[in-house]
Amino acid sequence: MHQEGRTDISRSIEDKDVKDKNMATKISEDTNVQLDLKTIGMIVAGTISLAGMWFSLQEDMQDLHNKIDSFSGDEFVQKMEFNLKDELIRSNVIQIDNATKELKEDIEENKESIKDLENKVFRR
Repeated sequence: MHQEGRTDISRSIEDKDVKDKNMATKISEDTNVQLDLKTIGMIVAGTISLAGMWFSLQEDMQDLHNKIDSFSGDEFVQKMEFNLKDELIRSNVIQIDNATKELKEDIEENKESIKDLENKVFRR
């Protein structure tokens, strides 16, 4: 029984070797390829999808190139200049506000000092 099992295994290995030898043929003009309709459809759909993505990417790159070409350096400088001036004005307003608060405090201190001096001079 063990002998029969071994012969079956060796026969299947030999059959596989024969099939492998038959499959190892050269590809030429006379080679036949058999594909079912589903596989052919998938190949066609994949090719169409890849072509669509290619043209879409080409269009996107062309749009970006056109945007870069239409963007002038003067426009960039004007926007940057506006932003810098705006920032400078805002910081100046904040500095003036802080200085005004300090001046108000100084004025209040001076008023108190003047009242003290008046009280000393006029002895009220």
